[in-house]
Amino acid sequence: MRKIFFLMTAFSLLILSAQPLWARCAPLIKEGRELLGKTQASKADQDKAKGLLDEAQKNLDAGDHASGVKNANAALDLLKKK
Repeated sequence: MRKIFFLMTAFSLLILSAQPLWARCAPLIKEGRELLGKTQASKADQDKAKGLLDEAQKNLDAGDHASGVKNANAALDLLKKK
């Protein structure tokens, strides 16, 4: 009985620790899309950022939130650099 309780607790903690990634993925993509129209980045940087945001959206749709956050952050870095 203790082993089952321990496994259930560990599984619950694992699920709850992944939740912040879910919450961050979509807002990052939205922020990147909004910055695409407002930023003064070069055309090459804008195209690369758009590709990264598209890839982040595909990752989000596929359930790969870690890769989605990584790609969205990379796009934001491109758009925010001066």
